[in-house]
Amino acid sequence: MARMSLICVSLVLLGLVSAAHASTISYGFTDTQLGGTSQITYLLGLSGSGCPPDCTTTVTVTPSGTPNPNTTPVYLGSLVFKFGGSALLDLDAVGSNALPTAIPTGWGVVKDSDVDNVATSNLHSGTVPSGGFSGFYNTNLTTNLVNLSAAGSFSFMFDAHGVDLSSNPSIHNEYYTLDGSTVDFQTFLSGTADPITATPEPSSLLLISSTLAGLAGSTAWRRRRRS
Repeated sequence: MARMSLICVSLVLLGLVSAAHASTISYGFTDTQLGGTSQITYLLGLSGSGCPPDCTTTVTVTPSGTPNPNTTPVYLGSLVFKFGGSALLDLDAVGSNALPTAIPTGWGVVKDSDVDNVATSNLHSGTVPSGGFSGFYNTNLTTNLVNLSAAGSFSFMFDAHGVDLSSNPSIHNEYYTLDGSTVDFQTFLSGTADPITATPEPSSLLLISSTLAGLAGSTAWRRRRRS
């Protein structure tokens, strides 16, 4: 069994089975920049038979809900991400010219984030970075509240076409606080996510099974020949 496990790992390392060509790919990042406000976990999940480059994308934001000693609520103003390469992502059907059909309620598409879509705005406190960044911004900062200082889970699901996994994705988000109706942008989060899991496609599993079966048969034949 140990030998079989070693062979499986070797197949991936040798490139016979690629982790990039998987039906489910997950990346994670934990933000600790807010100090005592809350630890915020970002989980980026990519799925679909054609992924990459055509993926159903789910971003889940999960604050730990431990605000002490900073008890002032901090909210999410934008959710921006970048995959490898410099090409922009298409967040709806390839070749069309419309806003994403799966855009989260209360959020708009950041300007220059999308090849085929009509973008609607820059980030709240600056322009979108160049070089393949895409994502969403909160259209109403005083009523559409994603509280990063309280325990909870917030999900964003959308289609992304042209995903390039030559490097790990990065996230670039705005945080803000409220004083009544006055918005104060506190910080701009920027960090690189790390891969968590990769589930091979059925064809990859078949390749592994066939290779292992062949190796096992070859080993058994050599043993019989020796005896």
